[in-house]
Amino acid sequence: MSKNLLILGGLEEFVSMAALAAAHGIRPIVVDGNPGAPAKRKALEVGGAAYDADIRDAAAVSEIIKKEKATAITTAYSDLLLECMVRIADLSGLPCHLSPAQLPFYRDKLTTNRTCEELGIPTPGSVLLEKDFSDSDLAGLSFPMVVKPVDMYGSRGLSIVQDPDEIRERFDECCSTSPRKVILAEEYAAGFEFNVQCWVRHGKVHILGLADREKTFHNRTDIPLSTRNVYPSRLMDRVYESALDALTRYICRTGQSEGPLAMQFYWNPRDGFSVGEIAARFLGYEHELIEYACGFSIEELLLAAAFVDAELDRLLNAGDPFGTSSAAVIYFHGRDGVVADVSPMEAAFADPAVVYSRLFYSVGERIGCPQTKPYVARCYVRGEDRKAVDAATDRILARADVLDGAGNTLLHPNLPGNYDEIGG
Repeated sequence: MSKNLLILGGLEEFVSMAALAAAHGIRPIVVDGNPGAPAKRKALEVGGAAYDADIRDAAAVSEIIKKEKATAITTAYSDLLLECMVRIADLSGLPCHLSPAQLPFYRDKLTTNRTCEELGIPTPGSVLLEKDFSDSDLAGLSFPMVVKPVDMYGSRGLSIVQDPDEIRERFDECCSTSPRKVILAEEYAAGFEFNVQCWVRHGKVHILGLADREKTFHNRTDIPLSTRNVYPSRLMDRVYESALDALTRYICRTGQSEGPLAMQFYWNPRDGFSVGEIAARFLGYEHELIEYACGFSIEELLLAAAFVDAELDRLLNAGDPFGTSSAAVIYFHGRDGVVADVSPMEAAFADPAVVYSRLFYSVGERIGCPQTKPYVARCYVRGEDRKAVDAATDRILARADVLDGAGNTLLHPNLPGNYDEIGG
């Protein structure tokens, strides 16, 4: 192997990346702070290298790059990994689809909102608040609102508030994971929610897949839980052009000309389209669905961008964002308690439509409050069309459960999306 690729991140989702790199004659070098990361084991199995290093330590990772003579770096699936990769690439002189100066457009929620406003792209009204804010700072905005750290990772620190006093009550909790002791208060966007994943090539946005992001409320103050994402969206004809237009305008402003791009957004028949989040990365735990439903291999795209730039055009022309079939990920979330019985979940995951499943907790483990692992369980479902995937989802949800010692469920509700208001 004459090509050396540094893969930043060693968790499960990078295992296939390390294996595919080796299959293409590329030596994978996996760097992660977790000594037991599975992608590290895979890299060693296929003749690569693995390092225990803090991904936030750009200087340390740069030394690994020099030692291993890596000529490319890649990562995906999380804001932290993206941010670290951009800084490491800049320090090491490796090519990257973003520069540090571009990061705020994709990492600072206030910058995203203000850029959208500048460009005339609809986004929920928002305001940056310090701890001693006054009610007048919220003038012109409507409750309910979502409060969040401006530099959040994932969905940590988010909650729904009904009035200014609730913002004050939740202020410290909201920014507890952030070095910046300010928060963003944003109007809660009602309606349907979507994820769109793209690749930017020569300054043009190519949509790889657009999904319905279905949610379930389980209490008044927490944001609804993401419980199912389905590719392609059943509302593609209503939102595709708006999403493409918004992202095209956005990258013209940020200067992104290549690489991954994703957006979470909202739409309803009354208010139309608005932007939630924009990221210069792929979304975790659902990139596989792009391949199942739309024919785009995210790993192949990332490898082509690193070493075989001309291959990108062939890959982008081979897929279909409108999908030749349908695929969904179903997420199961839990309340605190000790797991005593997972057999109903195992039975549900035996459904023939399930192509991958994982239980995150074993019998005897405590879930915690909040749950200590990303999910209680998740599974991927594939079908010839949306009707088949919806039917499989109904079968799985009818059987799936995780029980405590008294036979009580430890799962939060998981409700399929309701599309009645747009005709089924």
